[in-house]
Amino acid sequence: MSAVMHTEPVLPLGKPPMNASMRWAIGLLGLVFLVTAGLYISEIASDPRRFPVTNVDVDGTLDYTDRVALRERVQAHTRLGFYGMDVDAIRSSVELMPWVSQAHIRRIWPGRLMVTIEEYEPAARYNDDSLVSKSMELFKPPQLHRDNPQYNQWRASFASLPRLQGAQGRHEHVLDAFRRYENALRPFGVTIKALVEDERRSQTLELANGVTVRIGYDAHELRLQRFIDVYERLVVPLNGQPARFDMRYSNGFALSKGGLIGGTN
Repeated sequence: MSAVMHTEPVLPLGKPPMNASMRWAIGLLGLVFLVTAGLYISEIASDPRRFPVTNVDVDGTLDYTDRVALRERVQAHTRLGFYGMDVDAIRSSVELMPWVSQAHIRRIWPGRLMVTIEEYEPAARYNDDSLVSKSMELFKPPQLHRDNPQYNQWRASFASLPRLQGAQGRHEHVLDAFRRYENALRPFGVTIKALVEDERRSQTLELANGVTVRIGYDAHELRLQRFIDVYERLVVPLNGQPARFDMRYSNGFALSKGGLIGGTN
């Protein structure tokens, strides 16, 4: 007697694989759908009527920046709507304004724009038509343009700032030298009204007590120290009388006051 064996598949047979052309067609249709949906959503999001900018908040102390001009610059971008506006373009546009050192732009959902402004802090005048900030940045504010209707008023407002004079591109070096001289003279309670550097980079100090000090173009620290050494003996007795110290001598200096010039070694 013979046994008959039957074999049955353990797992069900799978469907025949999809051919390559069908897979490509489905993938292409999916890609077209995603691109179309993305464009549609982007178009809706960029519609300023659907997503308008409802509030623009300006943060920071604006002592000199033209607020009307600032508003016009920002509005030129916010008209594109909350999602349509370019915050980097807004920042670049605002930072082109004369008094703006830095601008930070931030979107706040659902329709608010935050504009944070950092203005230059003027440290000194430079060549009468420019200012140098405390961070040594040179800028030319419209208030110092001679055709500005309030030119004289603004010039008087900046008159208390030290006056620096020098060649183009030398403002950082001149301001740095001014600060060194200022620190050295601070113990005597005298302030520096002006630091003038000529085309040969020879420097001259104008002090608030009427004294002028010619430092020259080299050995600045040595020559200033020589002036400091004689300050109490020769400058204090002047009691505000104008005088001129020429410290450019190798072993001494020249003092001019009341029309007389004297040298000392």
